[in-house]
Amino acid sequence: MVKTLSFQAASRSLTLPAFNKNLFASADWLKVLDKTYRLKMFVKYIEREGKVASYIIYSVVKNFLEWKICLLSYCDYFDSHVETLADWRDFFESIRKDYPRYRIAIRNLRDELVRKSPDFKVLSKERFHLLDLHGSTEEVWKRTHDSFKSAVKQAQKAGVTVKRCGQEDLPKFYQLHLRLRKNKYRLFPQPYRFFENIWDQYMTQDRGALLGAFDSKGNFIAGNIYLICHNTLYYKFNTSSLESLQFRPNNFLFWEGMKFAKERNLEYLDLGSSGMEQKGLILFKEHTGAQGQDITHLGYAPPDYKFSQKRILKIMTRTFTLPVVPDFMVKIGSHFIYPYLA
Repeated sequence: MVKTLSFQAASRSLTLPAFNKNLFASADWLKVLDKTYRLKMFVKYIEREGKVASYIIYSVVKNFLEWKICLLSYCDYFDSHVETLADWRDFFESIRKDYPRYRIAIRNLRDELVRKSPDFKVLSKERFHLLDLHGSTEEVWKRTHDSFKSAVKQAQKAGVTVKRCGQEDLPKFYQLHLRLRKNKYRLFPQPYRFFENIWDQYMTQDRGALLGAFDSKGNFIAGNIYLICHNTLYYKFNTSSLESLQFRPNNFLFWEGMKFAKERNLEYLDLGSSGMEQKGLILFKEHTGAQGQDITHLGYAPPDYKFSQKRILKIMTRTFTLPVVPDFMVKIGSHFIYPYLA
């Protein structure tokens, strides 16, 4: 029998097997999401012999844009702990009973069972990369592509330096992040409070770092945010000045991230997801020596589903990211709009 609890209640009363197995399925990350976006998160679970055997964690999204059940909002991927295909069927029926007019969205990386479920269709795919850091730092360097090595040396020759930044540099990182999202991708940036909450949850506990790249004049030209969970370093956010790309700061930043992981005796570097259309980003990740696989976006929509209003979102996004819109307006817009993008 499927039972349901709020995530907070489940965290207090249940032992969830394999929870905290990676960054996105961790209490720390979910705390950041809850503090930033006030997600309505729940756990459905099945017990056997007095213990939780299978469970899913999901968020309930109901706003003017759409109604959906998401496993899980604001995560690159989120693999549920489900023992059998029959359990997946029970979870699906339980969600349908509770939310008959909602669609279901799943971002799956390693759960082979859910991909076999006839209840869900493949909607799209993204590319995921994982870098194995076993071996010495020299061996890791040798496994990178020649073009990656050349770019790192080019950055060093141009006088670019990389250092671990304090919180006083976070606004500089965010300003570049905002401009890159707005001017290159025509997207809203995440709200600034999201990065503040990440800093409070990870950097203050020495479980993450903001590495900044500076040009020869000392200007902040690029940055990477790395987070640590168990034996893995997560390459979570990158930004750079479009005018500085000729100096190849991103390659240098990533190499310093690899060295940072080795100093912490970490075994893997998670490079996250890339859209299939982002050929340059995928190639960059492959040149680090990382191995790729697909993140599969699965979904279900009831026959009469009619609550998707993405046209409104597209209009708002295109309007707020016009070149004439001041950066401070984009920052304000992200504060109000991004919580609706769960």
